[in-house]
Amino acid sequence: YGLTVYPGYELLKRELVSLAGETYAETFHVPLVLMAGALATVVACIGVTPAETARIRIVAQPDYADSFVSTLKRISKEEGVASLFQGFGPLATRQVLFGMMKFFIFDSFADEIFRIFPSLTDTSSSQLFVSFLAGAVAGLAASVVSQPADTILSKMKQEGGISFVDAFRQLVKEFGLAGLYLGLPSRILWATPIIAGQFFLYDLLKNTFQVASEDLNLFFDVLSTPADFIITHY
Repeated sequence: YGLTVYPGYELLKRELVSLAGETYAETFHVPLVLMAGALATVVACIGVTPAETARIRIVAQPDYADSFVSTLKRISKEEGVASLFQGFGPLATRQVLFGMMKFFIFDSFADEIFRIFPSLTDTSSSQLFVSFLAGAVAGLAASVVSQPADTILSKMKQEGGISFVDAFRQLVKEFGLAGLYLGLPSRILWATPIIAGQFFLYDLLKNTFQVASEDLNLFFDVLSTPADFIITHY
């Protein structure tokens, strides 16, 4: 999931900003960042849904197959390839709102930190510190914002497929509005260090392999217009 969603976000944000143009990119910065986060999350969910389907099957039926790959093959053979993606809707619904807020908060918080303390851009270690801190804030904020939707989806599954509205009404009737945030503390404890670590590792890998923003732009240029790139550079 992380291998696709982070570079995917950078690619999609770059393309959306390019399509918007310099003037509109600044005016609509927030919607563009949110859209890039949502699209990157959807793409990542497409890749991870079959793995999640196989994982659930292995947990529910330990003797179903000898290995993870064998589980995927058997499900595809007996139930069709489409069955591997049956869980895409709920997974994407859970992840998209979280992903949108995660990337938006990370970008906004990191930019603000560097604006207030420009000296933090001087060394790799200080930049990584900001990445870790911004990632932690992003994980916490995204958990709070996306928790109501996650709680409602969990209620829908628990009650055997009731509607979104009915699940919302039941939660509010039983617990009040606070019911929409059931389980939030444990989710924050899980998401905050995980998201901080993911952003830290992503930037660490870029620093380790000396991949700068300019390098990523060059790489994305090749992906988007390979023929033009070859003609221009050679």
